[in-house]
Amino acid sequence: MKTAYKPTVISPIQVMQKKTFNAQDKKHPVREEIERCVGNYNLTAVIEEDIQTQATMRHFPGLISFLCTLLKDGRVVAQGRGSSILSSSNKFLRRAVASAFNSSVAEATIKATKVLDTFRNPDDSAVSAALDEAYEARGRNEFIGITEKQKSYLHELIQTNITDEEKRNRWESQIDQLSKDEASEAIQSLKR
Repeated sequence: MKTAYKPTVISPIQVMQKKTFNAQDKKHPVREEIERCVGNYNLTAVIEEDIQTQATMRHFPGLISFLCTLLKDGRVVAQGRGSSILSSSNKFLRRAVASAFNSSVAEATIKATKVLDTFRNPDDSAVSAALDEAYEARGRNEFIGITEKQKSYLHELIQTNITDEEKRNRWESQIDQLSKDEASEAIQSLKR
């Protein structure tokens, strides 16, 4: 019996799949979104000793702690805490301080990147479309829940401005039930 080999034929579907996932192609729709992300971002990191953590954890005698507040255009984007303890197993001063410092900066940076559009400017057409939708819904008396941006900003304001832990927990537990307008009012009251 003879085996006959036929040349492989590339399916048009395979060709289209290759084109679909080729993000390097200058005509690919993803290029526009990539270009919006590319650029220089100016952030300010304010590092201070974390007095609140030190007061809360007085029972650790060698505690070193820092609070890093990341600002973009003068607005708080995220906060991060880092701490270290001087002890017999961790007796190198510079290493303990550097570890606490680096941890606070790393945590603030990670938290900032979890918030959508922290660094990018939102597309004006998307913002106007959202405003149009909210206006139409208000005319129909529909409940519009809190947006993700409002939720994240409220979390930041609560963490920054409310020092009483019980009050802070109460505020955070009620965030999801707020309407868009109520969230806006809460943001204005916490900004003061």
